[in-house]
Amino acid sequence: MNSPILNAVFGGLLRMTEALMASAPTLLVGLAVAAILRFYLGADGTRRLFGGNSLRALPQSWAVGMLLPVCSIGVLPILIEMRRAKLKAGALSAFALAAPLFNPLSLLYGVTLSRPYVILMFAVGSLLVVTLVGMLWDRYSAAREGEDASVVLESEKDPTDIGVRRLFAVIGYMCRQLVGPVGVWTLVAALGVGLLACFLPWGALQHSINRDDWWAPARMAGVAIPAYATPMLAMSQLGMMFQHANSPGAAFILLVIGAGVNLGTIGWLARHFGTRSVAVWFTCLMVIVVGIAYALNRPLIPPGVTPSDHTHAFDIYTNPIHFLDSNVGAFAREKLAEKFGPVEQICLAIFAAMALAGASLRLMDRTKGDAMESVSAGSESVDTPPESTMLGYDRIVSSQVVGGTMIIGLIVISVVMCYSFYPAPEECMEEIRLIRAEAMSAALSGDTEHAKFWVPHWDQWSRRAEVGAFLRRGTITPYQRMQGFLLRKKLDLFEHELEHEHDDPFEIRGFVDDVMATDTRWRTAYRKPYGSSDEEVSVNEVVIPSDQDL
Repeated sequence: MNSPILNAVFGGLLRMTEALMASAPTLLVGLAVAAILRFYLGADGTRRLFGGNSLRALPQSWAVGMLLPVCSIGVLPILIEMRRAKLKAGALSAFALAAPLFNPLSLLYGVTLSRPYVILMFAVGSLLVVTLVGMLWDRYSAAREGEDASVVLESEKDPTDIGVRRLFAVIGYMCRQLVGPVGVWTLVAALGVGLLACFLPWGALQHSINRDDWWAPARMAGVAIPAYATPMLAMSQLGMMFQHANSPGAAFILLVIGAGVNLGTIGWLARHFGTRSVAVWFTCLMVIVVGIAYALNRPLIPPGVTPSDHTHAFDIYTNPIHFLDSNVGAFAREKLAEKFGPVEQICLAIFAAMALAGASLRLMDRTKGDAMESVSAGSESVDTPPESTMLGYDRIVSSQVVGGTMIIGLIVISVVMCYSFYPAPEECMEEIRLIRAEAMSAALSGDTEHAKFWVPHWDQWSRRAEVGAFLRRGTITPYQRMQGFLLRKKLDLFEHELEHEHDDPFEIRGFVDDVMATDTRWRTAYRKPYGSSDEEVSVNEVVIPSDQDL
């Protein structure tokens, strides 16, 4: 049963399923935004929103993209509407690369991962790449891109429905797109993740991205092209790379290429702009990104951090199955259950209903089209359909009002999402209390798999507490930051010890006591932000930790 081919295929399908589940929330957002662009702003309003053909098109496109909580799959329906509005290739490139990289949630999360100026340099470097590549593509893109810019096809005309009919048209459009081009390119993007897992066996990247390895950025460039990562996943992997002192250049490539591009995006661009034009664009992108990565590789090495000999940050891109056995089905269900949270459950339920409705609507469209062709063939003229009458509640709303409301709404929603995703430290500590009980009791009872499941959640909630405190208080003391660093370092060491599966219960008890003591000091740091003399460890002892403590 343990055939290498079956192992690769099964692991690839599992990774594809995980990618589709992870992309569901942002894909739903992308479909909704695309429907608003089509039925409310129209082609003219969309061109104004993204800067049209002016000099501000590139920065305006990536600025709008940074307000949208979408991933590299979620941008696909929006790119379709931007193309329909006949925006330039550079604007599409800027939006496609910038939107998945940074949004308020991922930027705030990134502040907890490393020194803030490092994250700022990554953000500035990424936007520089986006702008430069967009300018180059606008300069050297194929001339046929603008040849027929003035020709408007019948299928590209703006819809004229208003009121309730427009709302139903929006829903119908989203359903049709899901079972149409957007669904197809989403599967292409997920296929890249599956192929990557097929060719990279379990644990293949644990020792390949070390900071002293000159080839680490180049290896990451090869992995990042077919990979798919949500903005939050890319940021968390960025943090693990800094925590284990991996290659900063490889981290930059993972952020720009891994989170910003997938095979679906590349395929869609090649379909609409030509293979040769996209090949030139992608070559320029890779040369610029890899060049910047090698330039940043040495200067951004974090001081005082001993490089780890391996990392699990990239296990998500390799085959999750070590070998096939009778328990592989239960293992697959457990892996998918970890990703199948309440948000994913709601989104997939909505997608199931949308797919059923979209398939029915497309079948009705085909039947209606055949009927219209038969009528046209049997008569020389067809009566012009009467103009739609306005219902009692229909109101004409200008594109400027809708566009301005949409932008303001995006900003407000982004702010609300930041405060919702990053609660106050007290709420985070309550969540950590439950997580801590699950992890520690599992470790003491010998259930290492259950303990390893909860330790990453403990790490994540400690970071969310740090960001939540910053949002509400405007500052994080060095004492709090260092205690957070120590806690996450202890959790990382504890997770590694769980992987060794110690048989001695007293040894595990010692690790548990060590983590609990560090967690107590971390919680005290938020109750007494500047420390006090009655704490277990003084501020001086924490600010300059010894190698043994780390």
